[in-house]
Amino acid sequence: MAGSERLGPGCAARRAAAWAVSESEPESESEPRDPGAAGPAGRPRRRRVSGEAAARRRERERRKEQEALEKRRRREAAAAWRLLRPERCLRLMEVCADPGLLKDPGSDAWVKVLSSLDCKYSFEPQAIPCSITWRRNMPNTLSTPDGPMVKTEEEKEVLVLVEPEDFLKRLFSLTQSFVNAPSASQPDLNQVLPLADLEGSSTKTYSLAIIGLDAYRRCNQEHSRQQALSLGKQSPSSQPGPELCMTQEEILEALAVLQLWGNIEVLFLDTWQEFGQHVSALTKAIAKRPYKRQLESQELPFCTAGAGASRVRVEKDGTGLWQVWKRQIQQFNRVSPATAAAIAEAYPSPSLLLQAYEECSTEDEKRLLLSDIPVKLDVSSKDRRVGPDLSRRIYLFMVSTDPDLVLDLSA
Repeated sequence: MAGSERLGPGCAARRAAAWAVSESEPESESEPRDPGAAGPAGRPRRRRVSGEAAARRRERERRKEQEALEKRRRREAAAAWRLLRPERCLRLMEVCADPGLLKDPGSDAWVKVLSSLDCKYSFEPQAIPCSITWRRNMPNTLSTPDGPMVKTEEEKEVLVLVEPEDFLKRLFSLTQSFVNAPSASQPDLNQVLPLADLEGSSTKTYSLAIIGLDAYRRCNQEHSRQQALSLGKQSPSSQPGPELCMTQEEILEALAVLQLWGNIEVLFLDTWQEFGQHVSALTKAIAKRPYKRQLESQELPFCTAGAGASRVRVEKDGTGLWQVWKRQIQQFNRVSPATAAAIAEAYPSPSLLLQAYEECSTEDEKRLLLSDIPVKLDVSSKDRRVGPDLSRRIYLFMVSTDPDLVLDLSA
């Protein structure tokens, strides 16, 4: 109390004034602040900006991962393409032969040829006795670390070796099956190659190889003749089987049925050495098939650089396209390299030639557009011209939409 009594009148007045202001002005409620406002309330804006930056960062990282994955796939595709090149593709192949092919004493000859190939080979039981199949062992570059590193692909070709006696018996049974059959009925090819119980036989391509068929027929016919002469007359045991009495026309007719109805090719060989050479050639053809298929799927496959004289290298900047255009002109009948070069120099690309045709006013002018182009053969001879016949042929080739149109009337 004593302390309060010592306050002066001025201080008391100021306190009263402060209370007067508080009572006269009502307390204002706190207004909601904009979360995006500046000042202390700007913290949510910073949080939003930082969230957008994180999203952009994650998007950049995702794009980098995609680009890295795409680069990896391109490298792996290039590596796989290099493995399929003709000089390397044989290393991926594996020839799988049935052990029955080793029973003949002369089989060492074909095994020796097989050993000279730059590929793997193995002897394991096959679904068809005395047959050969092929496998391609491709590195599985896109597999997971826990997955297999080599992907094995079964090829569709199957080569079956048939003994001459067995082949003639099967062929005779086939001919007898469709002698009295209706003309529209399908022959029973299982009598020649039993495939009814084999799984996946419809996706395979079968071929038969017969070694020494002519020698077998001659030997049996000679043996039957000698027996007949020694006995004075033919006994039932000395008579040849009906399959040995088949004529050449009957054999050819049966082979045509196999080819047309079953797509089964029959190959006649004389020795085991020829059999080994056929297996070697077939292995190389199967090994090169993916590479050739890839080339055929590309645009302008004839531009691919190679060892052949007809190959033209085309660089990424277009160098070499003029040579390709000149080679295309040379595909016409009776067109020399000098004539093709003269036309290609006058019109360096097909598009420029088409543009020149569009600028012509009449049909005759288009046909004779190239006829007066000079062709210089060599230094000593006089210049010649392309001529109206070749000019007409090139014009029709460039503008015609008829695939059956005959360009060269003199051919």
